[in-house]
Amino acid sequence: MKVQKPALAALLGATAFFLPAQVALSDGNSPATVAGAPEGFIISINGETLTGDDRVRDDIRRTDVQLAQADVQVVYDGLGGTPRLDLQLMGGPRIYRAGDEVTVQSELNYPAYVERAEIRVVDLTARGGAQVIGVIPVEPNGQARVTVPEGENIALIHRVYDARGRFDATAPIPLSRPDRRAEADGVEEGSDQTALRRIPVYGGAVTVSGSGVPAGASVSALGERIRPDASGGFVVQRILPAGDYPVNVQVRGAGQNVDLTRDVDIPVSEWFYVAVADLTVGGHRDGLSGARTTYRDGRLAGYVDGRTENGVQITASLDTGHGDLKDIFRRLQDKDPRQLAQRVDPRDLYPTYGDDSTSVDNTPTSGRVYLRIEREGNYIQFGDFDANLDGNTLVSNSRALYGAQAAYATPQTTDAGEARARFTAYAAQPDQLAQRDVFLGTGGTVYFLERQDIQSGTARLFAQVRDADTGRIIKTVELQPGTDFTINNIQGIVTLTRPLSGSVDSGLIIQGSDPELVLVAQYEYTPTLTNIDGFAFGGRGEVWATDQLRFGANAMVDESGSTDHKAIGVDVLWRLNDDTYLSAEIARTEGTGFTSTFSNDGGLIVNSDTLATGSGEAVKLDGRVSLADLGYNVEGSVGGYFEHRREGFSNLDYQVLSTTGDETLWGVYADIAPRENLKYAFYADSYENDAGKVDRTFGAETRFALNDRTELGLGVEYVDLNTASDKGTRTDIAARLEHSVSEDLDVYAFGQSSVSVNGLERADRYGVGTVYRVGDNWTLSGEISDGTEGAGGRLTGEYDDGAGNTTYLGYELDAGREVDGNTLIGRDKGRFVVGGTREVSSNTDIFFENAYDAFGRYQSVASAFGLTYTPSDIWSSTITVELGTVDDDDGNDFDRKALSFGLRRETEDLTLSGRLEYRVDEGLRSGNPLDTETFVVAANANYTINPDQRLVFAFNATDTNTNNNVALDGEFAELSFGYAYRPVNNDRLNLLARYRYVRDMYGQRVDDADEDGPRQRSHVFSIDASYDLDEQWTLGGKFGYRRSETAANETAAFAQNDAVLSAVNLRYHRVHNWDVLLEVRNFRTIQGGTDETAALAAAYRHFGNNVKLGLGYNFGSFSDDLTDLIHDDEGVFLNLVAKF
Repeated sequence: MKVQKPALAALLGATAFFLPAQVALSDGNSPATVAGAPEGFIISINGETLTGDDRVRDDIRRTDVQLAQADVQVVYDGLGGTPRLDLQLMGGPRIYRAGDEVTVQSELNYPAYVERAEIRVVDLTARGGAQVIGVIPVEPNGQARVTVPEGENIALIHRVYDARGRFDATAPIPLSRPDRRAEADGVEEGSDQTALRRIPVYGGAVTVSGSGVPAGASVSALGERIRPDASGGFVVQRILPAGDYPVNVQVRGAGQNVDLTRDVDIPVSEWFYVAVADLTVGGHRDGLSGARTTYRDGRLAGYVDGRTENGVQITASLDTGHGDLKDIFRRLQDKDPRQLAQRVDPRDLYPTYGDDSTSVDNTPTSGRVYLRIEREGNYIQFGDFDANLDGNTLVSNSRALYGAQAAYATPQTTDAGEARARFTAYAAQPDQLAQRDVFLGTGGTVYFLERQDIQSGTARLFAQVRDADTGRIIKTVELQPGTDFTINNIQGIVTLTRPLSGSVDSGLIIQGSDPELVLVAQYEYTPTLTNIDGFAFGGRGEVWATDQLRFGANAMVDESGSTDHKAIGVDVLWRLNDDTYLSAEIARTEGTGFTSTFSNDGGLIVNSDTLATGSGEAVKLDGRVSLADLGYNVEGSVGGYFEHRREGFSNLDYQVLSTTGDETLWGVYADIAPRENLKYAFYADSYENDAGKVDRTFGAETRFALNDRTELGLGVEYVDLNTASDKGTRTDIAARLEHSVSEDLDVYAFGQSSVSVNGLERADRYGVGTVYRVGDNWTLSGEISDGTEGAGGRLTGEYDDGAGNTTYLGYELDAGREVDGNTLIGRDKGRFVVGGTREVSSNTDIFFENAYDAFGRYQSVASAFGLTYTPSDIWSSTITVELGTVDDDDGNDFDRKALSFGLRRETEDLTLSGRLEYRVDEGLRSGNPLDTETFVVAANANYTINPDQRLVFAFNATDTNTNNNVALDGEFAELSFGYAYRPVNNDRLNLLARYRYVRDMYGQRVDDADEDGPRQRSHVFSIDASYDLDEQWTLGGKFGYRRSETAANETAAFAQNDAVLSAVNLRYHRVHNWDVLLEVRNFRTIQGGTDETAALAAAYRHFGNNVKLGLGYNFGSFSDDLTDLIHDDEGVFLNLVAKF
């Protein structure tokens, strides 16, 4: 079997001992054995004992042999454990309806830190916001059964609490659609769904894994029963606090009787670090002029990750890069992400070193410095981060930034688990610009972002419910990447995992404007023609004066690019529980807001929002009270809101312009159910602004059951309008009769009539509809109506068999519909959409969607097709095609085509992957010519020829032709090959080789320069080899060839500059004592006609294990770097290196 290699962090731990092994299995009915730790100690690495007690070594060895026979591994990682919290719906993907029972599985890998757990049943579409309608206790990593209550969008949230009442929580997991996350075989698999993390978790991760468990045998490890998968494999990981632990592994049944215990010590403190300080002083003689100069160069670099004895976690990295010593700390301010990528990209060195090493970066930074100091969830950090400024909806920020961030929360908590006081702050210099795109739901899943080449990892998507008439945001839910959507960063295309409708059923009997459902995408991008210069900072502080009363304040400044935004706000929250609360927010903003666009056709036609200027204030009140909390034995709640926004106010969601002036909104509502079959609802909503617009609605409704299958609803509504197109009042009455023919068929009829009209059009409408559930897979619904504004209709269908086959289709003709930015010319024929997924065979899946909008002369078509073909465990491929067409009389007549193709092959010896992206936009958009064509291809291959040899390949190319500034115009291609010969058994001879071709016609900017950089076409080939003559002497050689053409800018002619470098060296190495180098070099320039041979001599003396001092002389004017075009290297140098 393949033995897992121990983690490097664990091997270098200062106080831990690491005991790699193969692990055991057990019967879940038997409790874990608690064994005392043996006396004495040993330290062993990869099974080789370095030191320790012979008695302990014998005990460990016996356990190792038994574990190996059981095909099991126990692995300890003191620094690599990541907390994970999830909730799985057992029984396969399906739609759950009211009355169904669902079994849920709690999943977390840190139960040692958890005191209790619960499942919260939430109605996401309750009036006034999400409402908790049930709480079910569950054991951590246990199961519970939930009966689904009535509601349009019921979801489950898993919460776990520590001893102080602090809690972690998952994102809502809806029951109204199939759970597409892979169902776990046990509590150790699945995805991390943590949306809120407040429990500090630190310690060591112990992982027990095994394979080959016979069918019928049961396994227990770490005191818990583990369910092996179908192949007999299992894995369990637990993050445990510092201490000594007997890791017991048992396998019982099916002829198995294994009961073994391995003792693991999780240290209080553990560190992994590496650092180097390099100082060189010397003299140069210019090879051309003969002038002599002195220099002092230096570099500091290091990485540390560890935990102190009092629980402080420190992670840091630093790299000043080589350069003038006087600028060594000034270089730490460099933050160009391209410069960072060039500095650490292994393709700039050798593509492979033949040792199968991999790198993990837990210090995300766009610059040269990263630092994070954390204790119990409190931290200070410098690097890349998400601003996550929340708590006050009027002053919020969710940008991805580079800079400093700090957060502190008191250990004291309220009864609800909130920290008594919490403070966050950040300061940054943004490298990109923020973009916010808003899409009205199209009933489909594909949406085109305004920008392309999105900065990876910065996209955040939200689904918002907004009032269709006033734009007031009723509710916001953040979507989770991978679970709810995927994004193509190159082409700027978002694909949701399920269709997004353009409206939400208000649940009202009166037919009117249902709330809109919009998709909000916020992301960062690098502009092509703008030099970003500015800063951003902000923060929040909040204090719970009592268990129910919180005071908070937010502030932010963003002056990056064209954005010049300042905002400050304070807020107060009184919260008795999740159903009874009152919040108040006040904010003031200055300057322009953030760039935002709106599209109602999925991103084909886009309108840029006008930004507010000047300054303005806003006030927001929101509250709800449960009747039960008022002492009434009646189900229901009463709530209301008030908002006032003055001209000039702006934030992420609102821009108050001079065209509207000040805006005032208020509303109240009540939902009361005095008994099971009787409900009352009252509501009032008002909007008015200084431009004279008034929109007020008052209504009352009642619903009561005529029998167990029939329900009747009656409603009355008063409307008062004063807009540019409508002025007057109207009173409407309506009735709706719903009848359940069977469990699968519902029918309804409705009628509405205006009984009093003064200046407005009548709003008469009558219609019938049905909802039909065909088995457990299809849900069909249809409605047809007629009235004052004309005929209307809706037909939808959704199919889901729980096995990956889905279909959705819809047609909607909304009487009185408006398409933003387009005037209806002709007749509105409605909007069609059809799409779905199909598992064509065991190895082929397809996705498809077609949408057609016929709004008079405005017509748009959007089509998408995707295919995933996996003929075997080795091969997989994907194809995605997106097409869009718009034709109208408002200057829009263009086509959009986007193609993606991906291929991957993976075997034990070969990994091959490639991706091709192509997009073209052509025609007229808003009357302006649109002509953009982008072609991107990327390919990578890694081939293990044999244990001694590796071969790697990489190719990246981009070709863009455009007449706008959405993307750079030019070409870029990079091709590299790498070869390594690193013998496993006899490593006397080692060889590295590489070839690299670069064609850069963009002339990309470096270090935020105001001008484009040089163009180039270059080939570079190099080979390095070394041969150990004996333990001290090594003979080495290098050959390099450069064929290069460069041009200073796009108008300059290319000049050729070819060169050949060859070198032979002899090295002497005496461990911790001496290093001596003698090298002879030859450098020849083809066009320059020069040919120089020179020597380099250097000797280094080691002082202990951490310091060495070297003295050398370069007898030639050139270096061994083919990219060094300045011949000024002749002279003496003194080099001091300290390493830790």
